[in-house]
Amino acid sequence: MTKRVWVSLSTDERAFLRKALAQYARENSEEHSVVVGLLQKLEPVRPYPDITIGVHGGQVQWTAGNPFPLRICDYDGDKRDLPDLDKDGEWCRQWFEPPDVQAVS
Repeated sequence: MTKRVWVSLSTDERAFLRKALAQYARENSEEHSVVVGLLQKLEPVRPYPDITIGVHGGQVQWTAGNPFPLRICDYDGDKRDLPDLDKDGEWCRQWFEPPDVQAVS
């Protein structure tokens, strides 16, 4: 099971969720600290992560700000040398860049 996920919420959805969690916390005092933690996570949320991908010489060198793994697809090369297929059936070389630990904390 994934430990962290990215969920896209509209402003109205966030407000509804915060209101529902606050009501739940009032009715379930034994879980109050868990609900407070969730409410704190919803408060400073940016709409999208600020992800930067560093490219040098046509090659991805580093990533930053990604709170989840990024799939990198490199299409540079002879199709006979590219081992993977992307979601559209194009030949490429794929790998995952791990989450940026500073972005998920």
